[in-house]
Amino acid sequence: MQAAVERFTADGFTKTSMDTIAEAARVTKGAVYHHFRDKAELFEAVFVVMEERLLAQVTAGVAGMTDPWALVAKGIDLYLEQCAEADFRRIVLEEAPAALGWIRWKETEERYFLGLVTGTLAGLAEAGEIEIPPGDLTARMLLAATNEVGLAVAAAADREEERQRGAALVMRLLEGLR
Repeated sequence: MQAAVERFTADGFTKTSMDTIAEAARVTKGAVYHHFRDKAELFEAVFVVMEERLLAQVTAGVAGMTDPWALVAKGIDLYLEQCAEADFRRIVLEEAPAALGWIRWKETEERYFLGLVTGTLAGLAEAGEIEIPPGDLTARMLLAATNEVGLAVAAAADREEERQRGAALVMRLLEGLR
């Protein structure tokens, strides 16, 4: 998997071959095909690894936090920090929507993060900090806005500055629900 992460990060989905992944992993191409039907299946597995890595980092990073606003700010910051990382940026933000197709990419993003955003909003609402309408539209809008900020961070010449500006903007959007 690490070899696939490295090759997809360096060359993108289209230009990466199973041969170069096998070579980087120091295994035969047959060994790669033993685990993955094709390059698309391997790429999706790499994408899921990146999503799981992000989820684990956010979960660990906010563990034990009791202030709901500090928790949200930290979670957003951790996400945007990953958007500045070369492997996450290339695989999750740049390559995955095209390689997996937009629908499959969105389904996976939602599987990992819609529940997290919904739970975060519910926690703020239960604490009396915000009011949200029934349903998951607010969470979907926040997830989409945060993804857009992540894309902006990934594309920025000064990623740190854009990360700070983006995090502040997402927090302002949330504070509008007070």
